Formats: sequence, structure tokens, C-alpha cells
Amino acid sequence: MNTPVIETEVAVDASELPRLTPHTHPLWWGVLGAVAIEAAVVANLLTSYFYLMAQNEVWPPEGVDPPDLSWATVVLFVLPISSVTMWWAGRGGDRNRKTQLALGVTASVGLASLALAFRSLQIASFDIRWDEHAYGSILWTITGFHFTHVVSAILGTAVVSVLAWRDYFTSERQLGVVVDTLYWYFVAGVFIPIYLVLYWAPRWL
Repeated sequence: MNTPVIETEVAVDASELPRLTPHTHPLWWGVLGAVAIEAAVVANLLTSYFYLMAQNEVWPPEGVDPPDLSWATVVLFVLPISSVTMWWAGRGGDRNRKTQLALGVTASVGLASLALAFRSLQIASFDIRWDEHAYGSILWTITGFHFTHVVSAILGTAVVSVLAWRDYFTSERQLGVVVDTLYWYFVAGVFIPIYLVLYWAPRWL
């Protein structure tokens, strides 16, 4: 004997459910957690730098000059400017100004690419290898770590830029812009302590 199947439709009113905003979305908290982890890695690297400095009477070693300041100082100014254009882009996205959003993220990608070129010139000017001594190892490790961060920020924001020009982002799709901006601020801001430690600590201390 077959039992009849009774289908029942249940209407659910989702209007009363809490609405996730970009700053309360789990992905935002996930990116914030990733930024915190990477900030802890940078802090450990800089702490290692000072530990190695304390273990050596001469730092940098004899015959090795501290890294040249010129290109690194240019990067120090270019990256914060790119953060300003990212902030401007985010403001445009919040106000549904799609052209402002697209222009802002594109300008940020261009500025960061310029900073990456300057960083490459600065790295090429290093007169030591990474495997010569402890100073060379920590210098190359910290520099390479941040260089990789800039590359990843450029790639991610380039995708956001393409989507922005294709009118992908709406008031409901701002999450991608928000999390990308958060990571961008970290990449630009973390260069300040790196700059002070790698380029000024050997001259001051």
C-alpha cells in the first residue's frame, strides 16, 4: 500500500532577519584576522632583527653599508598616497559613484606598481647576498616578505579594478571593495616600521 505524500509549502519572511553589512560580514573578520596574523609575523621579523643586532658588536658587519635611503624613501611616500586613492575609491563605492570607485582603485594599482618598481631598484642596489651572514639573511627576508605583500595587494586590487569598470559593484556588493581596502591599508602602513628598522636603525643605533 502506497502512502500518499503530502507536499506543504512554507513561506518564510526574511525581512526581519538581520542584514549583514560589509563590516559585520564573516569575510571581513576573516581578512582582519589574516591581517593580524601577518602583522604578528612582521613584528617577529623585526624583533629578530634587533635580536641579531644585539648579538653582534658591529651591525651591519664590517665593510657593509646600511641600505641606501633614496628609493626606499620614495616608496615610503608613494604607498601612503595609494592608500588615499583607495580611501577615495571606497567613498565612491559607498555613495554608488561607480566612476570614482573605478578611478580610485585603478590609481592605487598604478601607484603601488610604481612603488614596486622603486622597491625593485632598491633591492637591486643591495651589496650583500642573503646567505653571506645573519645581517644579509634578515635584510633579505624582511624585504622579500613585504615585497610579496605588495605584489599580492596589486593582484587583488587589479581584479577589483576590472570588476569596478564592468559595473559589478553595487550597494549590495561592496564587501569585495571593503576587504581589499582593509588589506591595502595594512600593506602600505606596515612599510613604515620596516623602513625605520631596516634603513634608520643601523644609522641611529
